[in-house]
Amino acid sequence: MKWLSKYNISLTRRQMEKLNDFAYLVINWNKKINLSAASNLKEIIERHILDSLMPLTIGFKKEKSVLDLGSGGGFPAIPLAIACPDTNFILIEKVAKKCAFLNRVKRELNLENITTEHSVFEQIDFALPDILITRAVRIDKKLLSHMKNKGIHTLYTFNSSKPDDFLEIMEYTLPSEDKKRFITKKEVI
Repeated sequence: MKWLSKYNISLTRRQMEKLNDFAYLVINWNKKINLSAASNLKEIIERHILDSLMPLTIGFKKEKSVLDLGSGGGFPAIPLAIACPDTNFILIEKVAKKCAFLNRVKRELNLENITTEHSVFEQIDFALPDILITRAVRIDKKLLSHMKNKGIHTLYTFNSSKPDDFLEIMEYTLPSEDKKRFITKKEVI
C-alpha cells in the first residue's frame, strides 16, 4: 500500500493478511458491542488500523514490552502486535465485553505476544513495562502521576493537535482525511 510506504512502514504479506482478518473481526463484533463508530472495512482500515501503525515512524519497533491503556477495540495494540511480533503487549481494558473481544482476536490471529487484563490502570498491582501507549485516553496530570508511580518512563500518544512538550512528534494525515494528526513520544517525569 502506497500510504504505508510514504511513512516507511513495511509489513509482510502475512502481517497484511492478519490486519485484514482483524478488520473483519472488528466489523463482525461491532454489530454486537460498540467497538468503533466506523461501520465499514475501509473506515476500520484507514481510520483505525493505519493510524495505529504510526508509532512505527518514531522508533516504536525497538520496544520490548508495552502497556496499552484503554485498549477498547484493540487500537493501537493489535495492529502493533501484528507488526511487532517480538514486542510483548499488555492490553488494559475496563469493559468486560471488550476484553472478551480482545481475547477472541488473540486466539483467532494466534497473537502470542499479547496479554489482556480486565481492569483499570489505577488498580493494577503487578509489574508493568516502562512504556505506555494510548490512543483514546485523555492524558492529564493525575494520569501522568499514576504512570510515574507505576514506573512508566515513556508515553506514546495520538493527538489531533500538535503538543509542545514531547521528545518526538510525527505529523501525518490518514488516506481519506485532510486534517493533520500527530503521534508523539514523551518522557514521563
